[in-house]
Amino acid sequence: MAFDLSNPDHAAAVESFLDGRWHEACVILQKLRDDHPDDHVILLLLGKTKYSLGLLEEAIALFNEAVGLKPDFGNAYYELGVCYYRCGRLQKSLDAFNKVLSQGGQGHAMASYFVGLINHLLGNDEAALQGFAGLRRVSRESLIANFYLAQIKMKERKYDEALGLLRELVAETPTLAEVHYLIGTAQFHLHNNSEAIKSYRTTLELNPDDTRARAVLEMLIDV
Repeated sequence: MAFDLSNPDHAAAVESFLDGRWHEACVILQKLRDDHPDDHVILLLLGKTKYSLGLLEEAIALFNEAVGLKPDFGNAYYELGVCYYRCGRLQKSLDAFNKVLSQGGQGHAMASYFVGLINHLLGNDEAALQGFAGLRRVSRESLIANFYLAQIKMKERKYDEALGLLRELVAETPTLAEVHYLIGTAQFHLHNNSEAIKSYRTTLELNPDDTRARAVLEMLIDV
């Protein structure tokens, strides 16, 4: 039996889920799962409920069962990726998010973010660049990608490109101390010492405990 919101039990499950009544939703969805073990939507909703309760292993098992029934179920692969990420199983998480991106119309913008982030954490800079660039293509407003893109650009010594990305991000959130530090570092490498000094001073105003910024600032002032 396919999931059907005209069915009172199905509607009650969704209402409880959307209202955040996780335990109530879990009871209803578990009964539906017992009655309809081959319904991938019920498995997805039950998995999301378990996830919301912090029961990650149970959620993973349910999402895996859902994709076993529907191998092109991008939504379930996305949830799998999030669960694996939270569990620290980065390669499995990356595989799940790449599976989402391979589903075409089922793609999820945040899957690209996670692909970029995980590859960044694993030191796979080229793959990380592709992931974050993919996020910006589908969601231009996702400026948090700039933070990671700029770090990779700086590793590549492309300081002008990094600076543009960082300025765009800090315009949205001027209190990001780490971004001001990175701006200062980019300016320093571009030999714009007066601008670097300004950025390091701003960093210390926002985060007085940043010993990195303090050390570089003192060096620049003493020059």
